[in-house]
Amino acid sequence: MPSPSDTRWKRALDSVLRFTRLERSGPPDDAGEVEFLRQLCRSLVKDLPTEPRCALDLRILRARDRSDLWNLRSHLFGAVSLQFGEHAARERLQRLDAHWH
Repeated sequence: MPSPSDTRWKRALDSVLRFTRLERSGPPDDAGEVEFLRQLCRSLVKDLPTEPRCALDLRILRARDRSDLWNLRSHLFGAVSLQFGEHAARERLQRLDAHWH
């Protein structure tokens, strides 16, 4: 059972992380670019079984910006590697990685 201090600690950490994201943020992301990246992420998982695909699709659609989509990368990798293996996951995620390098 979590203690009340656990919750306070998480809230404090969330506020610090939110503050650092605000400081680092430059110009707002281009909406067209974010939509392109959403579609790219969805294409990476389109052949997964329904349950993991739908859960990821929902998270992808809720992503507000490039950083939200980047933070989903490990979930995308995990789902693809469970279904098709680590090698296939690396190959697929290279398409996404190219937009951050």
